[in-house]
Amino acid sequence: MSDLPRMVSVALESSKFAFDAVLMVSNDSRKVRSIVPVLPKNLPLRVMTSLNRVRDALIEHQIDAQVLEEGLSSKGLSVLNELYDMVLQGMGERWVAKGGRLLIVMAEPIDGVLVVDSAMLGAGRLASIAEEQSIELDVLMRMIELSRAVGTRGREGSAVGALFAIGNIQKMRGHSTSMVLNPFKGHSVSKRDVRIRENHETMAEFAWLDGAILFNREGIASDAGRYIQVPAGLSPKSGEGGRHLAARAISQLSDGVAIAVSSTGSIVLYANGRERYRVRIR
Repeated sequence: MSDLPRMVSVALESSKFAFDAVLMVSNDSRKVRSIVPVLPKNLPLRVMTSLNRVRDALIEHQIDAQVLEEGLSSKGLSVLNELYDMVLQGMGERWVAKGGRLLIVMAEPIDGVLVVDSAMLGAGRLASIAEEQSIELDVLMRMIELSRAVGTRGREGSAVGALFAIGNIQKMRGHSTSMVLNPFKGHSVSKRDVRIRENHETMAEFAWLDGAILFNREGIASDAGRYIQVPAGLSPKSGEGGRHLAARAISQLSDGVAIAVSSTGSIVLYANGRERYRVRIR
């Protein structure tokens, strides 16, 4: 049996640089409580669990805890792929500082520790883009989370792509045409808010329609199935497909942000016509 508190203690003592926060993944409240005494008192700790009873028990001990949507045991080692989204979530909620260093403590499904510099994950770039574009980082983070869900799940067993555009709705409508009846029409704002995870399943379904989904800078979806009108003078770059060209075009034409999800397994974010962020998801 591993000595997790000892692992954490060694990681803290051996690091040349201070940590900004600790993120722990566990379904065992006793393991979590065994870690708390070895942490510096001023070091924030957040626990991600898939059990409501564990979250409630930790909150009773004044330990910050949140529930993941899916069971940790069912995720297996694929939970490692989700650490990126957890870090982005922390930055979006300003729990993790921009460019902060995290100590990640794994207690489910394996025991271990990881040192993560959020700046090396590209999270710092997302924060910078959000600030430049007057978009809340939480909105941008949820857009990446939605993009990752679309790209990794696919549809009916096949890989699919998607296109999301964020910015001034009237400008984006002016540079696009409707391909279908707008499925968002008539829905309340709360049902169109990308910051609410329960909406992601519906948004993913609409994302698989031909065309783009348009969002305002507050993360509220307004239209789906919009065909982007690419100007005649704008040509694709080497290796760039139609979806990425459309994303680059609408971000330039509307002075906003666009995210292209590729069926080949990548997410690319464009701002003001330039590629600013890229991540592989498969």
